[in-house]
Amino acid sequence: MDRVVLGWLALFWLTAGVESLQVTVPDKRKVAMLFQPALLRCHFSTSSHRPAVVQWKFKSYCQDRMGESLGMSSPRAQSLSKRNLEWDPYLDCLDSRRTVRVVASKQGSTVTLGDFYRGREITIVHDADLHIGKLVWGDSGLYYCVITTPDDLEGKSEGSVELLVLE
Repeated sequence: MDRVVLGWLALFWLTAGVESLQVTVPDKRKVAMLFQPALLRCHFSTSSHRPAVVQWKFKSYCQDRMGESLGMSSPRAQSLSKRNLEWDPYLDCLDSRRTVRVVASKQGSTVTLGDFYRGREITIVHDADLHIGKLVWGDSGLYYCVITTPDDLEGKSEGSVELLVLE
């Protein structure tokens, strides 16, 4: 019996320091005003001692969300979402049916903007927060914070936040 307990204690001690990659995005939805700045927060923890690559991706809505935000969603969308409470007609569709692009990437202290975002005041601050200096109409959509480490491949590597830009 003592050997079993010692075995479990040894296993616990060996695995106690092992932590897999964990990404959290504290805000699931953020509403911001047109031409104002926005900060999309992302936190991560990793057991890796090597620098992580932080990448923010943008995915457009599957269909226009402005009508729904003003209380005028389509009857078809309402009936479909009532049938499946987990499905959102604005967010859940194949990437081939929407615009997907890289907003920015950060490795070490170097931030690189995606082609579509060059010339805009956008950067990754702190460890992984996306700062957009001046919001434009096309910024409404889903933003994914994706963290990659070369030697920590287990765990949750991404989180998302919905950004709705209002006039």
